[in-house]
Amino acid sequence: MSEYTREIWIRTVILALWLALAIGGVSAVDPERDTAAVAAVLIALTVGLSILRPFPLSHLVFAALAAGAYAAVQGLRALAENADPEAPYIPAAAAGAFAIVFTAIVGDLLREALLGYDEELDARARVIEEIESVDPRTGATKSQHADRLLNTEVERARRYGRPFTVLMIAPDDWDEYMQRVGRQQAERIIAELAQHYLARLRTVDTLIQMNGARFAALLPETGVEGAQVAAEKLAAAGEDLLGVEVRTGIASFPDDEVTASGLMREAEEALSFAQAASIRVASRSLLT
Repeated sequence: MSEYTREIWIRTVILALWLALAIGGVSAVDPERDTAAVAAVLIALTVGLSILRPFPLSHLVFAALAAGAYAAVQGLRALAENADPEAPYIPAAAAGAFAIVFTAIVGDLLREALLGYDEELDARARVIEEIESVDPRTGATKSQHADRLLNTEVERARRYGRPFTVLMIAPDDWDEYMQRVGRQQAERIIAELAQHYLARLRTVDTLIQMNGARFAALLPETGVEGAQVAAEKLAAAGEDLLGVEVRTGIASFPDDEVTASGLMREAEEALSFAQAASIRVASRSLLT
């Protein structure tokens, strides 16, 4: 049982005990059965609003209004001509109002535990997703997670007005290279290539294996000039390992494109241009 699960159990028990005490206490003090039933309903509604919270402080607003209305009804009954002078209207008003308001506070305790548990589940889900998204053989992120990661980085760059760059990296004539060394050896080389790339990237960067020896690198907080330096390092590392030319295409937000799909397309086109022109690094921004 996790910490938050235990907290939920404890606070649920506290809330249940309080509800039993509050409703039972008001019923015992209230001289009228109908108003005691109304108090029980108001207490239950306060619990629901405390947990669901349709708008900020809704539970406290409702509790204050409900407590005031209940106390007012008891006060009017005490002032009525046919009122029983010995009936405890005022104590009932005080008990009911206190029970309603305090229920909002107790309900808050349970809501905090539920929110904490929800955050814990989200954190665990993110850890699991991150573990599942990384290929243990290469250490690079799997290609099926590229769109999600790219969209996240583009939205972050747009929100904070920061640069963001995508690199597309691939060696020349990979199919011929793979036929020459054999598929099994090629797979080992791809894993080693990914490790070489990761060693030259920052911890905030993301390396994604797109297909075979083709990789994409997501570089937050990096403009075209910084990305060019990174691209040169990655290409050089790949060439040292493979013994063949490695080309890189660069696409930068917001200079080249402002959408995730557009950035990926621009990076692919820049890579194609680099391969056709036999240059190491290409980018629309660098050519204009």
